[in-house]
Formats: sequence, C-alpha cells, structure tokens
Amino acid sequence: MYTQMSGFVNSPAALMVDRPALREAWTSASRSAISGPARLRDVCREEVARLARIVRELSCNALLRATDGSMIPLNAKGDGEIAVPLSRDPTVSAPIYDYDGSDMASIVLYEDAGRVVEPTQHILRVLITSTARAMSERWFRLVHRREWIIAAQREDATHTSIILAVDRSRTLIGADHAAREFLKSAGRCFEPGLTVSEFFGCDFTSGRGRRYCDVALRLESSDASSPWLALITPPDFAAVQSRGRERLQAHTRPRLDALDKGSIAAEQEQRCGLPTRMMRSIEEYIDTHLEKELSVEELAFHLGLSPSYFTRSFRSAVGLTPHAYVMHRRLLRAQELLASTELPLIDIALATGFADQSHFCRRFHQMTGAPPRTYRRQHR
Repeated sequence: MYTQMSGFVNSPAALMVDRPALREAWTSASRSAISGPARLRDVCREEVARLARIVRELSCNALLRATDGSMIPLNAKGDGEIAVPLSRDPTVSAPIYDYDGSDMASIVLYEDAGRVVEPTQHILRVLITSTARAMSERWFRLVHRREWIIAAQREDATHTSIILAVDRSRTLIGADHAAREFLKSAGRCFEPGLTVSEFFGCDFTSGRGRRYCDVALRLESSDASSPWLALITPPDFAAVQSRGRERLQAHTRPRLDALDKGSIAAEQEQRCGLPTRMMRSIEEYIDTHLEKELSVEELAFHLGLSPSYFTRSFRSAVGLTPHAYVMHRRLLRAQELLASTELPLIDIALATGFADQSHFCRRFHQMTGAPPRTYRRQHR
C-alpha cells in the first residue's frame, strides 16, 4: 500500500519520486518563507552535488528528511528510484538547522548491507556532518542576505563556531543554532536588542574595512578566553536584487570551513575596488546630495578620477554601477522618510532626487514590491 507524503510515494520497500507532485510541492515551497526539503535541496545544490558524487561511488543512498518524516532523495539511481528499507535505522545522520536555530531537516544515509566498512563509515560521518553544517549556513545566509553576516570560530577550538546576522549598529538580527547554544551556556538567550558584545570584547563596526568584500578580522572574546577568527560578509546589493541565481549562490556560499589563521591572513592582504578612504568619501557625498542628479562625471570628479576608471573601480568594490548604487540609496532614503515622517509623496520624491511623483512611485514599487502608500501603512 502506498501513502502520499510531501510529493513522494512512501512504501515499505522503496522511496520513489512522484514528479508532478514534486513540481507542485516545489512551487508551494518557493512561495513560503520557510520552505520544505525540496526548496532546501535547490538552494544548497552545490553541497548536495558534492555529497551525491561521493555516496554514489560507495553504493549508498542519501536522503533529506524533514521534521515531519517526509524524505526526498539527494542521489537517485536509475529513473529517480531509491531502494531504501525504511524499517531500519540510517547508517549516518546529521541535523540541518533553520535560520532561527530550530530543527529544519536532516541528512540521512543508508548503506547497502555489508558494503561499507567501519573506517569508511567514520569518513562518511564526517562528510555528512560537514555537509549538513554547510547547508545550515547557506540557508542562514540566504534568509539574512540583506544583513551583515559574521562567521566566527574560536582560534584554539575549531569545533566552536558561530554565525550571526547584525545591522550597522551591531545589533543582533539573527543567530544560528551554535550561537544560541553558546548564549545558553553563558546563561543568556537570544532576544531583540542584544549586540555583538555578547560574543566579542573589542569595539568594531560592521562597516570596518572593505565594503562589499569579505572582511577578515581577529576579534577578542567577551569572556577573556580564546580570540575569535571572524569573516564579515556585507550585504551585496547586486546579489540581493539580481534575478540571476549565480551571484546569489556565490554571496551565500558557506565560509565556516574555510576559517583558519592562514585564510584570515590572506584575506587581510587582499584589496578590491576603490580604497577604503575613497569609498567612505564617495558614500558620504552621495548620501548628502541625493536630492541632486548625480552623474558619473560628478562622482568621479569628487574623487579626482576619470569617469571610466571610477566606474570600473566602483563596480569592482560595490558590485553595482554608480547609477544603480545611487538609485538604491535614493530608495532607502525614501523608505526612511515614509516610515518616520508625514511628508507628501511629491516632497519625498523631490528630496530623494526623483523627477516627479510618478517616477518615484514606479521605481519604489519595483524595488520593494509595494506602492509607497502601502509601505508607509505597513511601517508606521
């Protein structure tokens, strides 16, 4: 007898893909804020592909199991069928955590009886655990892609690692499962208003160093114990706004497994785009002249650079052209004014450099998905 379960047919002997049901489940999952295993597999396709290549060579079956017990295959044999005796326990399993630290799914691996010896089981256990951690990190980074992400690891203990999402004032917006467990061990819990001082003892700003590129830092611990090796990832406006998946995949790639003293030193030696001093100067200039029509020539003249060199260097540093970045800043300023003032829309349009109210409303709707008046009602 077969029972339908999350787009798959579940029998005592085998797990088989029901492709029409899977497509329907995939569409539904894509529309929800917290999606099921199919969406997770799609988001983490790089991690899944690496895992599938290895376990396939070992004649094993890897599956993604949701908290409700439904499962989907990560490596399929033949025409999407996986022979899995569901009555026995998996050889190896590892949890995948949601962005809020709760259980989201797990990777389970079944071996063909007698085919995998004990040393190989140990290697598979390490592989599955590492893959699950990478998938948890990528999901966290995807959900918090509009925030600054701090991936940190104790300098003397590679098994102690955390991921945080913070805003520009260093207030915690999110914390992964390990970070929440770290807080619990100190008698605290994650709650609104906490800052990075719960973890790090030194004073630093999220914008320190090179913006729009990963920034490597060595941070002192808040409890005077071992320092942290940290990699700070700023929001990538181009990745957040782009409809293409490749840039977003690169922006949300896991970093924890790459954290060590050597990688931190190498990151600190790298340079990209405009120097920090010039980036700070041009950002301040743009923010104080948003009501004007800011041309590439004017921005380049401000820094004493040629328009062509400025455009190339700015795009390398920010990931956006100067025009696209200025538009982004105009819309962010408009959001602030809509949420904090009663100014008419025409005044907001002129104060943020738009030619008229119609142009402002059209571009605002394109960026936020809501008209200005609707945005104002939702954020008052």
